[in-house]
Amino acid sequence: MAEASLNVLVGSLCSLIQAEIGLIIGVDEEMKKLSSTLTAIQAVLEDAEIKQLQSKSIHNWLVKLNDLAYDIDDILDECATEVLKLEHISSKSRRYSLKKLLFQRKIGRRMKRVTQQLDAVAAERDKFHLRETTVRYKPIEFAAARETGSSLNEPHLVYGREEDTEKIVGILVNQVKDNRGITILPIIGVGGLGKTTLAQLVYKDQRVVEHFDKRIWVCVSGNFDLKTVMKAMIESGTANSSDLMHLDSIQHCLWELLNQKRYLLVLDDVWNEDQQKWSELRNALACGSNGSSIIITTRLKKVVDIMGTLPPHYLTGLSEEHCWTLLRERALGQDKDKFSNLEPIGNQIVKKCAGVPLAAKALGGLLRFKRTENEWNYVKESEIWVLPQEENLILPALRLSYYHLPLELRQCFAYCAVFPKGTFIRKDELIFMWMAHGYISSKGVLEVEDVGNEICNELVLRSLLQIVTGTNIKTNLIMHDLVHDLAQSIMEDRTTGAHIQRNLTSTAPNSKIRQVNLRKKSVAFPTSNQPEMDMPFILTKFCRLRILDASRTGINELSYAVGRLKHLRHLNLSETGIRTLPESLSSLCNLQVLNLDYCKDLVALPKKTRCLINLRHLLLESCKSLKEMPSKIGELTCLRTLSLFVVGRDRGNRLEELQGLNLGGRLTISHLERVENPVDANKANLREKKNLHRLSLVWGSDNIASKLEVEERDEKVLESLEPHRNLKSLGIRGFGGRFFPIWMSNSTLDKVVEIHISYCENCLRLPQLGELPHLKSLTLDNVAAVEYIIEGQVRSGNTLCVNFPSLETLYLRSLPNLKGLSKEETTREAFPNLEKLCILHCSSLNTTCIPIKTLQNLTSLDDLWIYGAHELCLPEEGLKSLKSLKRLHVVDSEKLACLPQCWLRNLTCVEELEVSRCSEIVDLPEGIKYLRCLKELKLDDLSKMVRVPEALQHIAYSLQSLKLHRLHVLSSLPEWLDGLKCLESLDIYDCSKIASIPDSVKGMTNLRYLCVEKCSELERRCERGDGEDWHKIAHIPRLQIGER
Repeated sequence: MAEASLNVLVGSLCSLIQAEIGLIIGVDEEMKKLSSTLTAIQAVLEDAEIKQLQSKSIHNWLVKLNDLAYDIDDILDECATEVLKLEHISSKSRRYSLKKLLFQRKIGRRMKRVTQQLDAVAAERDKFHLRETTVRYKPIEFAAARETGSSLNEPHLVYGREEDTEKIVGILVNQVKDNRGITILPIIGVGGLGKTTLAQLVYKDQRVVEHFDKRIWVCVSGNFDLKTVMKAMIESGTANSSDLMHLDSIQHCLWELLNQKRYLLVLDDVWNEDQQKWSELRNALACGSNGSSIIITTRLKKVVDIMGTLPPHYLTGLSEEHCWTLLRERALGQDKDKFSNLEPIGNQIVKKCAGVPLAAKALGGLLRFKRTENEWNYVKESEIWVLPQEENLILPALRLSYYHLPLELRQCFAYCAVFPKGTFIRKDELIFMWMAHGYISSKGVLEVEDVGNEICNELVLRSLLQIVTGTNIKTNLIMHDLVHDLAQSIMEDRTTGAHIQRNLTSTAPNSKIRQVNLRKKSVAFPTSNQPEMDMPFILTKFCRLRILDASRTGINELSYAVGRLKHLRHLNLSETGIRTLPESLSSLCNLQVLNLDYCKDLVALPKKTRCLINLRHLLLESCKSLKEMPSKIGELTCLRTLSLFVVGRDRGNRLEELQGLNLGGRLTISHLERVENPVDANKANLREKKNLHRLSLVWGSDNIASKLEVEERDEKVLESLEPHRNLKSLGIRGFGGRFFPIWMSNSTLDKVVEIHISYCENCLRLPQLGELPHLKSLTLDNVAAVEYIIEGQVRSGNTLCVNFPSLETLYLRSLPNLKGLSKEETTREAFPNLEKLCILHCSSLNTTCIPIKTLQNLTSLDDLWIYGAHELCLPEEGLKSLKSLKRLHVVDSEKLACLPQCWLRNLTCVEELEVSRCSEIVDLPEGIKYLRCLKELKLDDLSKMVRVPEALQHIAYSLQSLKLHRLHVLSSLPEWLDGLKCLESLDIYDCSKIASIPDSVKGMTNLRYLCVEKCSELERRCERGDGEDWHKIAHIPRLQIGER
């Protein structure tokens, strides 16, 4: 670690010397002397890094050296900062001379003191007899043209786990498929053997996917807090974050998710040895159908004894043959046949892997750029192997992988230890933090963020980081727990980690603290006794911070003292109640990242924000209260992300401020109605912003012009806001024009995958969106005048024979004049990949207007929502094509008196049916018998339904969940209810006229959940013990009587 630290420090010194910073402030000689001494020390560090593992004195020397490096870094940072400030003062002024003189005296004394300390540390190295070495490995070089991330999406090759996979899949799919209780199958083995990989192979096996109704994956790691684990299950099962706080609410939500479903739950990396916690969790999970199963992966036999119901599957190491195959693929890839001479050496190396795949992958990663026998022999004969074995046998292999990293990657890797083990790491945030600590810098044509992205990719390729699949649009990374142990051992005294708690005192030394996280109450770089951290204390004591994270805390104001943090690079105040920021913030000329995402009360930024001359990322996602931008934000020429620009009417906060900014990522431009001259819109220069991938254009209600003037002006403004062809997502809201611009119908949007058009009340016709080859999601919301989605014209020169060839989701809401999907019957196919169709409150849309040919193309549709349709008259020939439809929702169709027989006869694969707010529906027809796969039925707010439909008896052997909500004239439950043999959940909500539970419920042995809420008389009769109907429901395992 010290070698990497000094490498960065020497680089910084050289840059300052070349920029003549030392000459400007009179410390040039001192800087050159420091550089010389540091270079001499650097020569022995490679040897010292390895020998410290056996020598405590060398280890202590390196710690002392590293501490001194922090002091030197602070001094150099202050020198660079002072020069930046002096540049804004006239060199002829008396103030300039005075400030320069005072700083020279102050910094000169500190530079002399630190030089003496470094000389003393340098002199100590002689007694350790360290050998000098030259830099053996060239710095990693990144190809500017390389497509970021393409190689990371390939699945990892897995060897030697076929028998394990087959055995576990066979148990789940065949052996325990009819078990009534929960089946728990533990996978046990030492760290790094591939327990998680094996569980993933089983989880993704097609037989498992088809066998289970619901699959959920939760990484438990060290935290077996009941609420946390259950919330993670809900988030995994619904793909949505959960903000539930109370245990009862969480349990109910989990029950709703799993009830009557055969589920597979994977609890990965379990360490819990508390029988009580496991019992509570198991009780909460006792709601699934027969065959529901849980796989746990663990290293601990005691966990198996507590949690397992089946004999554990003991995972053993790979054979040397499989280890060699894995290492060879990682190291040589497609070149493996060209270098057969390396196989004998490789076979010797894999013997050191002890059959552990993680070790083989790590060693393969470090050999990835080596093709000579000498290089492979160097790895085989490394001194690391002969050091005393650590408690974990593969840590030496991983440590060797670390020492073979290029220097610029070492600090970046070790820094990841500040994140708690097992947590997701947002890639962009990690890169921002590397930037803040000075670990990465721009390289040639690559900007610093691009370099950080490439380093992330390299660490993934070397198996030191892993990409988390199936998460949101921002890439998440994770560290294997053993790799995290390695990073932690390298950082040692330099970080406390996020979960280490210490006695906190107000006398802690503040000069070494580099990073504070108020939410997690953690301090990093390096350790010290942590004081009780609140914002005033931080701003007073830790003046050398590089990173301050106060996100998701209760603060609603920031002290003026923040201006004292002159070293600060990264300030995160996201998701707080901040309304304004102090003007002193503008003095932080080193600030690179200011994160104010989701500060929904924020009304203003500091007036002199333009003085943050090094600011690269100003994050303002969902800051909806922000009134306008501070003046002359266009002077922030380093800015690369500006997620929100609020248009103002005054010079200095108009659209022309965007002209010279090289923005990327996401940009929302709001209050476009304030643009008085369309020429200003053209000055925003969006068509040149090639790194901008997500663009939202928003008009507000701040209009003072006539309707005709608004229409003409908005059309010209939008025409001038043409983006670059690299755009992936486009949103338009509140546009007052009648016609969209030409660029929305030409090749400008060929790469777009998502379009959202809303509240465009005057728009008469949509652009030719069906021609876009990559469009996957289209939302049209409150576009009142539009009559057709496809107008029929084909753009000149278009070779596509399909309309909307890639569209997966179509959401149509509040389109009162929509008459059909297509204006003309056409021979062209449409929507061949559509999976989800939502039609909400489109009152003029007669479903007969959807042509048979269009329906015949919807073979992938699995979710259909129809809101506000007066009739359901889709042609039968078209309905037969909806073979994948699993979920059907009919809502707010007030004139609909009955579900059509032809629908029921043809939609035989539907598993979930919802009929809500259809005031004319009295009953369900006999045709319900055709829904042989129906598992869940919800009847909600049907004001004329006086009885539970008798037709439900036709689906007695498939229906598992019945929800009766807001059926205000329903007076009783039928005696034939016990005929629903597979019913496991009955939910009765706000059916106030139901007065009792029928006697037949006593015979419903499969019923596992009963909820009665907002039914006062029924609730009284179901009171535990004393209620008249209690004896009828006492056998049901889970009861929810009264409000949740």
